[in-house]
Amino acid sequence: MTSLHCLTMTSVTKFHNYLGTRTVKKKNLYEQPLNERIRNLLRLEYLFAGIMYRIKGPAEWDSRAVIDNFIEILDFIARIDFKVELIKDLEHHALILERWQRTPNVNTERLTNLLDKTKELVEKLDHIENQLEENLSQNQLIHLIRQRSTISGGTCRSDLPGYYHWLQRNPKQRQNKLSEWLAPLMPLRDAIDLNLYLIRNNAVTSQESALSGFFQSKLDGNVNYQIIQVWMLMEHPCYPEIKGGKQRFTIRFFEQADVEERAIQTEQDVNFELCCCMT
Repeated sequence: MTSLHCLTMTSVTKFHNYLGTRTVKKKNLYEQPLNERIRNLLRLEYLFAGIMYRIKGPAEWDSRAVIDNFIEILDFIARIDFKVELIKDLEHHALILERWQRTPNVNTERLTNLLDKTKELVEKLDHIENQLEENLSQNQLIHLIRQRSTISGGTCRSDLPGYYHWLQRNPKQRQNKLSEWLAPLMPLRDAIDLNLYLIRNNAVTSQESALSGFFQSKLDGNVNYQIIQVWMLMEHPCYPEIKGGKQRFTIRFFEQADVEERAIQTEQDVNFELCCCMT
């Protein structure tokens, strides 16, 4: 059976603390971008999250993981020019925040801080390429690692003894140097985080049920939906597979009794929280 309805702006728009209240509820979040631009931002967010998780780690393998992700980000931004679109997104958010400032009974201090941060990041993004070039053009170690990273095992100590030698330094020294190399990328990370934060916190939210593990919905073509979110209890035996575009999306829920076996679509009805995030 198919559950079909239309999500419009008449639905209640809920602004929530994306990183706060959700954790308390012990739910898993699954997301699906509705365009390639947002997909790229989610991928970069993932790479930056890996860096921030490991950068304070004292082990050699922590520093290796940070540099691997760092190089992936450098290759990503060298291949895909998304800076202009990111700046457009932030400028669009700034206009919306300015309109909200004129709304009665809103937290004007919070809005002003977000607006100032948005404008500051737009300005910093304009100069990010020059800062990266200045910071990395003479960095021979990163250049060598980048060359060898395309080869399986190519950065082992026998292939790059200089890299291995650096990895044996005091953890604090390595952490300080990594922070120095990463500094020019921090405005990009902050801009991506803010952009996604504002999108995720402008969401049409509803409680839904997928009959026999299948859910389908239309999207209002007059609204710029960007991300579909599905929230489920952590202990739920199913996970969603979301597919969608500008006009509609589908969600299929799968069960996988054994991780080594093929997942199958569940036959049970699945209750979940749906968030359709927009700009």
